[in-house]
Amino acid sequence: MSDRQAAANAMFDFITESSRAQDRDEVLTCLEKASAAFGMECFAISGIPLPNERIDPYFMLNAWPDGWFERYVQENYVHVDPVIYRTKMSNEAFVWSEALAGKPVSRAAKRVMNEATEFGMMDGYSVPLHSVGGFQAIVTYGARKVDLSHEQRGALHIISIYAHNRLRAFMTENGDRSAEAAAKVSPREREVILWCSAGKTNWEIGQILGISEKTVQHEIASASRKLNCVNRAQLIAESIRLGLIR
Repeated sequence: MSDRQAAANAMFDFITESSRAQDRDEVLTCLEKASAAFGMECFAISGIPLPNERIDPYFMLNAWPDGWFERYVQENYVHVDPVIYRTKMSNEAFVWSEALAGKPVSRAAKRVMNEATEFGMMDGYSVPLHSVGGFQAIVTYGARKVDLSHEQRGALHIISIYAHNRLRAFMTENGDRSAEAAAKVSPREREVILWCSAGKTNWEIGQILGISEKTVQHEIASASRKLNCVNRAQLIAESIRLGLIR
């Protein structure tokens, strides 16, 4: 089986199983299985606090090694963590060792990363989440070694967004608003999102549907506004969660 097919299978298995989850514990179980399929050994999902706030109330799901969560919270590392800083600055998912290579890092930031290795988190993969309303969050994975293909990174990116959306659905009464937003997505926008999920570029989608690349961009932007998404991966994950595409 190719990397692409294996990654796609793991992604859709997670989506299928987590869509049936009744609570956060069941989402955690689903994500443990999915993250292990990509060689990830631990993970956490959290909102990102403001500079004067602590991270404790923002944690949504914690599967970090025993002891690391307590130390991270006690020392208030969130405000010196270079992974969090990188998350605030970009929408792109990243491997820690790649994103931080060659970058100037403060003594406090080095301390966070060095102490993480004591718990087996020598490297990791993190997915930033930003809403158009300004909310920031992160889905972050740790492992002794990260070796993800392009296809695996894309699949884990979508898995992360979907997991976060499932948790927020449990924590907030937004079901009616989501359904209302989904109803506003046009059939053409759904069609474009479907081809996006198949990995097609805007140009390729235009050729398939017989429309211009600019029109494809417009359809993606319109659907993103309706579903409160800020990038392509988030749009795909949210569309799957709402049943707009399968």
